[in-house]
Amino acid sequence: MNILLNGIINNSLIIFFFYAIAIIAIVTIILFILLVLLIFLNTTYRIPYKKRTRECTRKKDESQMRMFSEGVVWSEKFKDIKEQLQIISDDLNLYGEYINFGFDKCAIILQGRGESLLYSYYFADVYAKSKHNILVVDVRAHGLSDGKYQTGGIKESDDLILWIKLINEKYKINDFTIHGICIGGATAVYSYSKLKNNGNGLVKRIVTDGLYKSYYELYKMHFKAYKAPVIPPAIYVVFFLIFILAKARPFKEIPIKYMKDIDIPILFIWSAMDKFSIKANSEELYEACASEYKEICFFPKGRHSHVRASQKTEYDELISKFLYKHI
Repeated sequence: MNILLNGIINNSLIIFFFYAIAIIAIVTIILFILLVLLIFLNTTYRIPYKKRTRECTRKKDESQMRMFSEGVVWSEKFKDIKEQLQIISDDLNLYGEYINFGFDKCAIILQGRGESLLYSYYFADVYAKSKHNILVVDVRAHGLSDGKYQTGGIKESDDLILWIKLINEKYKINDFTIHGICIGGATAVYSYSKLKNNGNGLVKRIVTDGLYKSYYELYKMHFKAYKAPVIPPAIYVVFFLIFILAKARPFKEIPIKYMKDIDIPILFIWSAMDKFSIKANSEELYEACASEYKEICFFPKGRHSHVRASQKTEYDELISKFLYKHI
């Protein structure tokens, strides 16, 4: 009888053990899927039925709201010469604004992820003073433009090329400077490489602010900045979804890969306090750049993409000197 009872108890323990493992595995899988969806929805996907707006997306962020508001105020001073533009790329209607001062050069200012073209005006003043007309755009899946997915500058670079061709053909502009913040910087690098390979020399200089080494590194540093454990498999699955749904390859298309193609004047701007584009990765990008006319500046203050907000005069003076030197 004791042997029989012991057998039943042992079997029960084994069954309980396997059930516990199964439950833990199922819960882990569910949590992993939820994490992947959370990352994907917050970084890549725009809900189609969500109202399209150009309002600042981070209303609780004092610095962001101040930058946004200053940009809007600046642009309103030139509303009489501001033109509304539209292109179609990948069957998406994309919208932009062009401030035509009548100069023979154009600065294209590309904001980072999340914001509309209105945010880009915050960086425009130094270019206007350096005799550039100003083009700002709602990149795909942002502002009033169509699109469900943003792709870290990969697909956006094809859109940017169309914008450059539009300004070239419509306004006879043959000299472009691209100022890209974070993902906007990656977009600038990809676009220049594609244009160069097609024999198009319209882009004469690039300014990047907070450019990252790779999209994977950017994701990874976000985990670390928010003191969350880095979970590479979750990032891999998010990138696979981007590949399947948006037809972009975030593992293959990375800024550092294209540094060898950059042979025009380029200014790299970072903050020494940047938690996302850290100094070691930034220096690696700079060293990989092939241009003989590359410049680098680490400002002492300012978080990622907010360098100008912390030292506006010094930021604009740096760009002004760079433009004067290379025009």
